[in-house]
Amino acid sequence: MRDGDSPFDALVVGAGPAGTSVALRLQQLGYHVLLVERSAVWPRPQVGEALTPGVRNIIELLDANDALAAVPHVAHAGSRVLWRGRTPELLQEAGSAIVDRGRFDAALLALARRRGVEVEQPARVLHLAGAAGDWQVGLLCGEARTRQVRARFILDASGRSAAPRIDCAPRLAALWGEVEQSALPQLDGATQVEALEHGWLWAGRLPGGRYRLMLVGDPQAARQATPAGPEGRLRAACAASQLLRAASTLPLLGAVQMCSATPYLAPDSWRDGHLKLGDAAFALDPVSSSGVEKAMRFSLQAAVALHTVLGDDRPGSDALARRFFEGRLVEACARHAHWTEAYYGQAWCADQPFWQARARYEAGVRGEAGAGGEAGARREGGGNGAAWPELLAALSAERARLTGYQPPVLKPLAGLNPALPLRLHGAATIVELPCVIDDRVFLHSALDHPHLERPLAFLENEALFPHLARLVQPLPLAQLLHMLAASMPGHKAQHIAAWLWQRGLLVSVG
Repeated sequence: MRDGDSPFDALVVGAGPAGTSVALRLQQLGYHVLLVERSAVWPRPQVGEALTPGVRNIIELLDANDALAAVPHVAHAGSRVLWRGRTPELLQEAGSAIVDRGRFDAALLALARRRGVEVEQPARVLHLAGAAGDWQVGLLCGEARTRQVRARFILDASGRSAAPRIDCAPRLAALWGEVEQSALPQLDGATQVEALEHGWLWAGRLPGGRYRLMLVGDPQAARQATPAGPEGRLRAACAASQLLRAASTLPLLGAVQMCSATPYLAPDSWRDGHLKLGDAAFALDPVSSSGVEKAMRFSLQAAVALHTVLGDDRPGSDALARRFFEGRLVEACARHAHWTEAYYGQAWCADQPFWQARARYEAGVRGEAGAGGEAGARREGGGNGAAWPELLAALSAERARLTGYQPPVLKPLAGLNPALPLRLHGAATIVELPCVIDDRVFLHSALDHPHLERPLAFLENEALFPHLARLVQPLPLAQLLHMLAASMPGHKAQHIAAWLWQRGLLVSVG
């Protein structure tokens, strides 16, 4: 036991980006954290090398810029995309990079050690007893040493498992191999993305002079179409492509590898005192290359939820933290699925079965009464069954909101008559929303309206309520600006009033 039998505040299982990010953030917030990593091979090989621009502010929040500066990476050289038509487009995305994922993970873990996070590696959980607030955990450390620890919270970031899950799209699998980059000089180091009739190809330059070739498709359909094995399927896809045809006959640097790529949500991601993060909680369609970023960001949100439970004695803080945690989980999966469906629907081959299935995924529960579905539910082996209906309903509601959302046509500011009073639009409602304030979750009033993608509690980092609550009745513009300016700079008050009026959330009366 540690410190006279006192428990760790959190035991994190898994030292990938999700697990290490939550460990680092909790350490920043003053908690004692034990990080357990099963793999003895380190740095370990990983897939998912693309870092989207949003990773940068996560790294800054974790104060990890210096630790990651030496990680081998390749600045994004642009993407050659053959998707909407048969002519490639060259796209640029500032701030993206391809990294050596093994070295990236290792740098984050080394930083956690330096910051005071205790690490057991290699180690695995042998048994778990107790309950939220006082878990008793037996660890096998190395080959023979055992250790007994106590922890207030368990955070599972150990990756994909056979646990029950809600599928957010039809099945996908990815298979990949690598070739020498020097053998493909015509690609100029750019990332290649190409839609094919039965799937799509991604290829990108890796640190160290390697070039990765990846095929993403329906695993069952791929086996039926090309029964020659993973390498045969990868070579056949490259041969059928425009962008990567030259790679189809190149020697591979090792065997072709394969993994599941089906997007899903784990319905038991929140259990009392036991949270799932990263791939243990959800996976996104790889077409966006944003999986690492979203996993790290969700870990920071999990740290907020845990901080609310452990560091807040307000009545109902546990339920509020859970509502926030599950809301962010559902929102991440629903929004990505919505974007993915639209992107699949734009492919030049969108009339093919592979693409049609992903552009229109109907609601239902997989495995029950023969239905397929938007959230096909896999129930391989028990789980917290009570969470399934609520999360399915929340996922469907979020998807419906996104599908029905139409951006407002902005009204010109010249039409705002300062002589006429303003009030909230008749379709506007005031709802209570879990919001993060000073790294804890609070219930805060928010504005909801069909012209908003999501309820709005803050604008330009300023709280809109209780000010806007007065606008259920007409209020002169000068009085509204004076009221807002009492708690924020005058220019922000003007920007907020103009923003709300242009989008039809405020209307003139008279």
